Amino acid sequence: DNKNLCGICGYAKSKLEERAERKRPRRLDSEIAGVVPRKSTGKLHKPPQVRAASENVTSSSPHTVTEKPRNRLRKQNEPPTLPHTSEPAVDLFILEYESYPTSSEPGKVLGVYSTLNSVTSGAFAHGAYTFSREGLLHSNEYLSLTGRIKLARTAVQRTGVRAFVPERSDSLHGESVRLDIPHPEPNERHKSEEKLIMRDAVFLAVRTGPQAASWIGVFADKSLAWGACLKDKAMCAVSGTLCDEARTIGDNNMPQITGRLIGSGHFTWMVDECVIDDSRPTPKQAVRDV
Repeated sequence: DNKNLCGICGYAKSKLEERAERKRPRRLDSEIAGVVPRKSTGKLHKPPQVRAASENVTSSSPHTVTEKPRNRLRKQNEPPTLPHTSEPAVDLFILEYESYPTSSEPGKVLGVYSTLNSVTSGAFAHGAYTFSREGLLHSNEYLSLTGRIKLARTAVQRTGVRAFVPERSDSLHGESVRLDIPHPEPNERHKSEEKLIMRDAVFLAVRTGPQAASWIGVFADKSLAWGACLKDKAMCAVSGTLCDEARTIGDNNMPQITGRLIGSGHFTWMVDECVIDDSRPTPKQAVRDV
């Protein structure tokens, strides 16, 4: 048994040596026996040197890389910013007047104010002496000898539908000029005078009816206010029949349009220019139809 085991071990050892011999890499023909081949290594080059141009260093080495000067005027091509222009306040206060008896005639706008203190002073300047019963809670309605004075807070609208506002034509007597008939061209002198007048004002879009008047909104531009008037007129024409329509240019080159709603009476849509915090000498002169 021991002889058989030794024979098996010898046979396995010979097979293992043969397998190891087959896996051993073959020697190249160019190699000389007994000489260890030299490993070939690449030449390590010197890395390029980066030097700033501000150092003014000159080098003859071809590997030297010169950095471009930093562009410190990167924003020189940007458009210049426009100077800040003063704009009306975002929130304004409207002072309204409604005479006694209530709903007997259209209301009136007494003025537009920028702060609560200024609108309160304006209410007292127009004859307010105490709060009404409804105004005690919110302090938004006063009583005067001839009617009620109301305070309404609103925001100035700067976006919306814009409509073309025609220029005013000259009139011999200063009355409103109709736009549905031809007129001579306006005088250039009047245009130049209007451009010289720069006031901090807003434009009200107003609808006036037989018994009441309401302002549609407060706008920063006349074309926006006129577009709101035309939009409100179109909505009223959908709900009823509008006839006898006429467009005119009123005072201060403000457009207006009149028409009759069958069953409701005559209505007027107009643009009213209001100077912010404008002080009037007397309450009677301050009350203005809208």
